Amino acid sequence: MAIGWHFHTEGWEKIKSYQIGDKPFSAEVYLRNATGPLAPYFRGMVPDVNGLAKMDPERLKAAWRDEVDRMANHFGFNEEQRAAANAKLDIAGQDAEIWYNSREINEKRQKYYHDLREVQKIEREFGAMSFERERAWAKRKDLDVDRKELTKESSLFTAALRDAVNKIATPEQLRSAGPYVPPMTQLDYTNKLVTYAVWLIGLCLILGFLTRLSALGAAVFLLNIYFCIPPWPGLPESPKWEGHYFIVDKNLVEALACLSLTFLPTGQWVGLDALFFGHRRRRNVES
Repeated sequence: MAIGWHFHTEGWEKIKSYQIGDKPFSAEVYLRNATGPLAPYFRGMVPDVNGLAKMDPERLKAAWRDEVDRMANHFGFNEEQRAAANAKLDIAGQDAEIWYNSREINEKRQKYYHDLREVQKIEREFGAMSFERERAWAKRKDLDVDRKELTKESSLFTAALRDAVNKIATPEQLRSAGPYVPPMTQLDYTNKLVTYAVWLIGLCLILGFLTRLSALGAAVFLLNIYFCIPPWPGLPESPKWEGHYFIVDKNLVEALACLSLTFLPTGQWVGLDALFFGHRRRRNVES
């Protein structure tokens, strides 16, 4: 019951954050701070996690071209409007070329690429020493600062281009098509899946409905969090921890508790499982 209430309330808070316009829940912080052998896998769930696509003018212009095409199709632009949108695209591309090919920014980019390769090499090496991983973790934090600085301008370019293309649409097109919404990324789907899955799992555990399946789902979710940032010797401490752990943390304890519920007949006597399926199960036991 306690585990179910924890899952339910946590999921409900995430759902409310989407509905009332607060800063929405995102798993990006957990995924970006992943450590251990599975860190590259978890970080890979964040689109362009290292910002490489935003730092490459050619890749950036290709992404903008696709974005402008989607917006043109969304609003139903005519040929004249498409030409105007492409003109805005050309201007944005020129600005990106000037920015990223300037001597200062280009030198910072090349240094970022070099440092990133060194960090990734250590992260992917299973036999790396603990001090090497600690240095790589510290360097990763510095790289995140550099990434934000180097991609800040491209984000501004993207927002300005999107705003400029929006202004090309007529009031009738805006009313008919509605506001343009960029396609969801893998991270967006992950955020919504986690939000509603946690809420649903908690509700089922509280009500005692599909108890074993819900407990198994909770265990899988908690083990994913555990292996994302494991409290293992030689790995840096997570900024999301509430204390100092050694091998075992609260996520692992709760996961083991949920696994025990998966293999115990807890739904035979109480809850909705007992109401719907308990009579048949008890009769089979008595016979």
